[in-house]
Amino acid sequence: MKNQSLKIKVQNYFKKLSAISYQLSANKNGFTLIEIVMIIVIVSIAIPALLIVLGQETQQSVNAELQINAVNVGQAMMDEIKSKNWDQNSPIPPGTYTTPLGLEGTECRTSCTGLQCGANPIYNDVDDYNGLSETCTWGGPSFTTTVAVCYVAATDLNTCVDPTTTDYKRIQVTVQNPSMGSSTLVTLVGNY
Repeated sequence: MKNQSLKIKVQNYFKKLSAISYQLSANKNGFTLIEIVMIIVIVSIAIPALLIVLGQETQQSVNAELQINAVNVGQAMMDEIKSKNWDQNSPIPPGTYTTPLGLEGTECRTSCTGLQCGANPIYNDVDDYNGLSETCTWGGPSFTTTVAVCYVAATDLNTCVDPTTTDYKRIQVTVQNPSMGSSTLVTLVGNY
């Protein structure tokens, strides 16, 4: 009987203890130290991961803007070249021009470094731009623009040919920036 009454007393004690524990947990308004430490650990793992993703997105945004600027710089150069004569003499009938590519004109050109006239190279037709290379700063970043002009056959636009055999010139403008690499624009002009 003594064991039975001891057993009942122990059970009553645990019931009271569990009731007190329940009341304490129900009235809890703050965090325990363990919960705070766990939050700090989770946040310290999550924040660097989020910053890495954000940094990559920012870099991709900058690269996209640089590529757009590079294409705009290349297109401006391409438009300038295409506004010039096909050749110094623009011969008729087509295919009779025999002078190699190069400078021979008398007009000036406006570059990013200013007006080029007199002792500077002079550009008045398409092939005068062959070999042109200039570095310009446009809105912060610098871009190096390189031009290659080449006579090509109508059947093969990738291979340079003798100027007496064709009436087509391929203009290739390459714009480079150290941060984004290069962008290339290519067009074909004819002697018509």
